[in-house]
Amino acid sequence: MAELTMVNKLFAGFVALIIGIVLITSVATGTLAVTDRTIVSAENHDLVSIGCANATNGGIFNDTVAACTFALAKEATAGTWQAANSDCNLADVSVENNSASLYTAAVSGTDYDFYAGNGSIHMKNTTTTQDGDFNNTYVTYTYCQDGYASQAWSRTILDLIAGFFALAVMGVGISLFYSVYREANIGA
Repeated sequence: MAELTMVNKLFAGFVALIIGIVLITSVATGTLAVTDRTIVSAENHDLVSIGCANATNGGIFNDTVAACTFALAKEATAGTWQAANSDCNLADVSVENNSASLYTAAVSGTDYDFYAGNGSIHMKNTTTTQDGDFNNTYVTYTYCQDGYASQAWSRTILDLIAGFFALAVMGVGISLFYSVYREANIGA
């Protein structure tokens, strides 16, 4: 009868580990959804169509017009929690310009200015931004999606949950295996 108890404990230990592995992926995925910012990749802005550049007349680029300042699609709307929270300004902004079929990384402060407060970019007249046959600017950035944990301390606590959950499941499994080890007098 003692062997049956050991078999039951071994079985319960394996089941606990399998359930833990299955549950930890869902816990980690749910946590990741609220603690990581969402990436927008290659948002396209056509400088010719917005009036910043003129494809005719040799590609005239006029960075003094208001059209050369454009808002990004995921900028925080005034009155929303994202706009009220400075942790949720658009971040990790990179700009790439496509001029005359060449893709060139633009340099912040030289080729463009990024205004984090309102999520807009102002393109400047430089060799990187001067257009040829067509002039598209591609912007990649991160933003706070709905449900994002906006306080740093809450993101830290949420990130710890998956680790502690894994430790708890591992502790249950180890305690079950240790009790079987003790009952079987292995190594004595």
